[in-house]
Amino acid sequence: MSAFYIVLLDKPSDPAEIDEYRRLARPTLKGRDVKFHTRPGCELHTVEGEDVDAAVVLEFGTVQEAKDWYYSPEYQLALKHRLGTARSRAIIVERLPQT
Repeated sequence: MSAFYIVLLDKPSDPAEIDEYRRLARPTLKGRDVKFHTRPGCELHTVEGEDVDAAVVLEFGTVQEAKDWYYSPEYQLALKHRLGTARSRAIIVERLPQT
């Protein structure tokens, strides 16, 4: 069963740190079963809760594959740059079966 990694981001206090995050994070996805559904810059409308500046939705083959990527040493190195400059909320959620 595939899984979504969803992150909601607020505007970073240091754009250079987000650039470094992106530079380090992109290569961590190479060779993985992942599809991009959204990225920063996509049109976004907050309809409930606090506004966010960006949303990212990635789809992995399984929950375990998403967790393996998220907790990989390479991604954790990149993640420090995002967490240090932007408030964010992230989840991994299993996708419902296709009917």
